[in-house]
Amino acid sequence: MRIHLLALLLASCLLIPLAPALAGDAPLGKISVHHEWGKLKEVVIGRGEGLVMPGYCEAVSFIYDPQYLEKMKKTGGMPASKIEPELTKKVIAQIDNLAAVLSGLGVKVHRPRLLDKEQSRYLAYVQKGRMQLYARDPMLVVGNNVIETALKVPMRAKERFGLRPILHKRAVASGANYVAMPPVEPGFPADGIYIEGGDVLLNGYDIYVGNSTRASSPAGIQWLQNYLGPQYRVHEIKLEANWEHLDCVMALLKPGLGLLHKKGVKSELPESLKGWDWIEVSEDEARRLGANALVLDETTCIMDTQHKRIIAEVRKRGHKVIEVPYDAVATWGGAFRCSHHPLIRQSVLR
Repeated sequence: MRIHLLALLLASCLLIPLAPALAGDAPLGKISVHHEWGKLKEVVIGRGEGLVMPGYCEAVSFIYDPQYLEKMKKTGGMPASKIEPELTKKVIAQIDNLAAVLSGLGVKVHRPRLLDKEQSRYLAYVQKGRMQLYARDPMLVVGNNVIETALKVPMRAKERFGLRPILHKRAVASGANYVAMPPVEPGFPADGIYIEGGDVLLNGYDIYVGNSTRASSPAGIQWLQNYLGPQYRVHEIKLEANWEHLDCVMALLKPGLGLLHKKGVKSELPESLKGWDWIEVSEDEARRLGANALVLDETTCIMDTQHKRIIAEVRKRGHKVIEVPYDAVATWGGAFRCSHHPLIRQSVLR
């Protein structure tokens, strides 16, 4: 019997190099996210199928750039595959490639399910449209807290339905706290309670939340502080109104190093971010989501190949960059950080 056991142990040792290829079958760990730069172990990635053009909604028309409003009135509610067939194919291919890249690096990847007909019609009387591209915004993970957020754009409120099976299963399995924010009020008032994941950046017990008036709100920021409790310090960072989310103008790559479009930020940075080495991102680069990176760990990030200058500056600091094409996905308003939301990042609170 001992011989058989020894042989079995030796055989299992020989299989160790295959572990990364079998990462999808590995036991799932406990949900835990404390920093932007902890080693990424498990993640939710959006998907490009089922894109439907956003319709015009007067109540939230201020969120969109003016040049898009007429297009929304004409094409809102129509499948993107009919309006922009080649671009839509490219969007799907690029986000699927991102999921494949992460899987190849040993990261456990979840994808939202496609919405059924009833879910797709949710709030369609307010605003037509559908997408599941950006997993970042409709959820938020802080520590072992999994939060369904409250989004200001009506058509995006339904995105939680594609994520909920993943979040519920993982929260139950890992003993995480799983809550939903108060639902958005009819009429989508400016003083409502809103938090969108793209506005929230994590640095241990310091949590930064952007407020451009287009997404997260002061009431939502207060809600998050109350929910997380006094051990956390939730900092509001005021943004210029022409930027939707904080991660459009800021990225935290590792302790002391970040990307920043300085003119996009109206308020003074919190003390915990002062003295950082900020790589300046120009307005044109920020518009093309140059500050929206995917951090793999304290030494490596993924960035869009189109941002050659920023990539060069990051590499000058000794940081590794994996270049992945993502220009098509960015045309919908978000890039790498928007497309993913971590469930597990390995980092330690101090």
